[in-house]
Amino acid sequence: MRRPQLHSQRIWAQLRQESNVELGSMTLEGANTRRRVVFPVSVDGTDNGTALGVMSQGEMQALGLATFLPRSCAPESPFRFIVVDDPVQSMDPSKVEGLARILAELAEERQVVVFTHDTRLPDAVTRLGLGNARIIEVHRAEKSVVTLRPGSDPVTRYLDDAFALARNEEIPAEVRGPVVAELCRSALEAACHRVVWRNRVVRGVPHADIENVIEAASRRLATIVALALFDDAEKGGDVLGWLGRRHGRRAVNAYQACREGVHGAYLADLPGLVADARFLAAALS
Repeated sequence: MRRPQLHSQRIWAQLRQESNVELGSMTLEGANTRRRVVFPVSVDGTDNGTALGVMSQGEMQALGLATFLPRSCAPESPFRFIVVDDPVQSMDPSKVEGLARILAELAEERQVVVFTHDTRLPDAVTRLGLGNARIIEVHRAEKSVVTLRPGSDPVTRYLDDAFALARNEEIPAEVRGPVVAELCRSALEAACHRVVWRNRVVRGVPHADIENVIEAASRRLATIVALALFDDAEKGGDVLGWLGRRHGRRAVNAYQACREGVHGAYLADLPGLVADARFLAAALS
């Protein structure tokens, strides 16, 4: 049991992140068929028998994974795959990223299949660039007709939806225009969020602080773009000039259309707006 025990403590170290709960050495108690695994946990270094009672649901979920995963991956296991159902329920973002790293490590030696309704885990896998993960979206339509399609990141999803609407000529352009612009704006915001997360996680900024700064900057497109480009949301006034110098009029026009709503030539060429927004999203990333 020694090896899985050490593995559990290492996994918990990844999943606990900012938690103050410690996982102690697990032992087997009892005899014959009446044996059980005992793993002491403590809060702030104190084991008073109530640690499990004060742990959050997310911490309990992480602790369960820390004890399950090592045993499912033990050399003695006859299975070369792991199936996990909805593992990030109630977890905060830091634990979700920790789990993504652990699953990527386990996937180096066996197949890992994860079912989840929570987009944070696939987004974390994509954002962190972990291995060759394959993300598949499952859709159930009427009469339980199930279709599968490759998963995509939020930027791509918004832009694909915008492009499909932009080409729907059954709806007047003046009606489609604002919605297409809003979808393109959401794509740019998602691209900026990814940049801010990537840059600040590398610097060791706490996840709660990253979420707070993104939420504060997301009130206006100029401030979230400035946060992504300059790491300073107060430099929104510098965005247009920077885009013009680095990426030209195409990027500037797309930025202005997403910020102010569709206007001018874009009303006659909504697919062109989506193409320019895709170009700008790639530039921001």
